[in-house]
Amino acid sequence: MAEHDSPSRQFIIHFPARPEYRFSNFIVSEGSRFALSCARELCSGDPVPYSSLYLSGASGLGKTHLLMSIGTHLAETGSDAKALYVHCRDLIESLNRGDSGLPGNLGTPGSEIDFLLLDDIDRITAHPAAQEALYRVYNQTLEQGGKMVFAGRTPAGQLEQTESFLTSRFKWGMTAELLPMDDEATAKLIQKLAEDLGLGIPDKIITWLLSRISRDFQSVKNAVTRINEESLRQKHKVTLPLVKNALGI
Repeated sequence: MAEHDSPSRQFIIHFPARPEYRFSNFIVSEGSRFALSCARELCSGDPVPYSSLYLSGASGLGKTHLLMSIGTHLAETGSDAKALYVHCRDLIESLNRGDSGLPGNLGTPGSEIDFLLLDDIDRITAHPAAQEALYRVYNQTLEQGGKMVFAGRTPAGQLEQTESFLTSRFKWGMTAELLPMDDEATAKLIQKLAEDLGLGIPDKIITWLLSRISRDFQSVKNAVTRINEESLRQKHKVTLPLVKNALGI
């Protein structure tokens, strides 16, 4: 699916609704259906047999979108749950500066986060202080009955230079890998991005594009943007020669 531009790396308590990050506009494929189902289930309010979810997959497949959709869902359904989005970069920068507290007051006695959404978990590799801090946060959140969602490019069991006491925690919960989009999902994404720009791309050209662009959000977005720019420059509807010229093919 659709992974939009990275959200602002602010710390979000009482998560504001972010309409661009909803489950409903996540473009699902066979390779992401299970991850979407787990994310929905975790924040549904119904009892679930796990307290944490670890999402893995290459860049641009929708991990951040699912993280943010959880927060948006809680905000739009009037939930009292406190959701905190933290990018791992901020966690590490806080530790490197020697700050007295972590982002969002994580790990402090007064911190009561119902949903911790931690992005780009790969950054903790080879960073012992971050691993120890996250281990404490994990245990505290679990003890308080909170839920956690982690997202990274690397599956939990393959994180290098990461202590087993932490990777074992990641594997306690549910794990879900997002795989590259199939033809149907990629075609839907091309069509949606084009419609957002007021651009019409004929079905036969979308089919032609499927074998010529990478199956990640940013690559698809870049291709559609370039086609739109070329269409505006030529003041002409989208044709195969126009697309080839736009993409340098």
